[in-house]
Amino acid sequence: LPVALGVSVEFNLIMNSLAIPRRAKQAVGAITKLTNADSGEIRSAFLSVQMSHTCVPHLYANPTHRTINVEYNQLDPLLRSSGFEDGDVNDTETGFSPYPGNINQLLFKADAYLEALNRTKGIMPDFVNPKYKDEAKTEFKKPTRLECMMQDFPTVLVGPDAEKVGFTAINADLCFSPVKNATADGVKLQAKGTPAGVAATGEADQYGAFRKILKSIGVDVAEGDEEEYNGIKAVLKPEIVIHPSSMLCVSEFKEVFDNPAAVKICKDSSLVIEGGGKLRIQSLMLDGALKISCEEGADAVVNMVIENDGWTRKPTAENADEVIAMRGYELDKKQTHDLVYRKNDACVIL
Repeated sequence: LPVALGVSVEFNLIMNSLAIPRRAKQAVGAITKLTNADSGEIRSAFLSVQMSHTCVPHLYANPTHRTINVEYNQLDPLLRSSGFEDGDVNDTETGFSPYPGNINQLLFKADAYLEALNRTKGIMPDFVNPKYKDEAKTEFKKPTRLECMMQDFPTVLVGPDAEKVGFTAINADLCFSPVKNATADGVKLQAKGTPAGVAATGEADQYGAFRKILKSIGVDVAEGDEEEYNGIKAVLKPEIVIHPSSMLCVSEFKEVFDNPAAVKICKDSSLVIEGGGKLRIQSLMLDGALKISCEEGADAVVNMVIENDGWTRKPTAENADEVIAMRGYELDKKQTHDLVYRKNDACVIL
């Protein structure tokens, strides 16, 4: 968020979309720059489909191009109808689509947003995104619906304001891992080289984001082995969970891990940190499971070597609760070292 805010201020953006590198055909809307030929006399196919009758007058008043999201189910046909015969394909050098993926984390400039709302009375373009069961698109997977999307806001901007739309691209492993697909669909997506978007990968990516942040400040964090459950492959170790009450920004991670070179987290370890107290991890060698709770008002310094049996995973039983079963595994917490720091300077080891 701080990065995106800086971009918005630097370029005076009315709307700034957070985006990620996107694989071709990935079910994520794409950030594009659409150009109307002949000074706006000819509208792009996408805008023609998107606009409802209530907003068409705004379109004719707009400039010849705009930066905007195109839904993934419309991107490929739009490209093919615009002279790109191969449609939505990955770039041979980067391995990603040229069109970044929109993750619907949007920043708006409040005064311009209010002006647009007053002018349009809040009426936005309509959109239909049907989901099909088969490649021939002859049968719906579920009932479709008419909807309006917040990422279509640029369509109602007029004059110079229409130019003040941009995006900020960030690696997906730090900001985007949706859990939206059934396991069977996720297996098929992984086979195509596309993110699975299932419960197991969502959890794995959360752990991975914390590992990446800790590595970036100098902590020695090993990478675990790839595991597979119900056909879904993911790197789930080391498991690192840090509650927002403890740390949010990288600067706060640096305050807690103030001597990162003296911290080592082995590949099969699990680390959980929670609480709003003042915590400093000056040295730690972790080979197992450790949970640190530092309550508000506490002042704690950690210098420890932790070795225990830690946590392992096992496939879920047939009668497992659906919330657990959809991951394909459950945790077996064999041994955990619990540290609880109280505001009266007491440390309780559970």
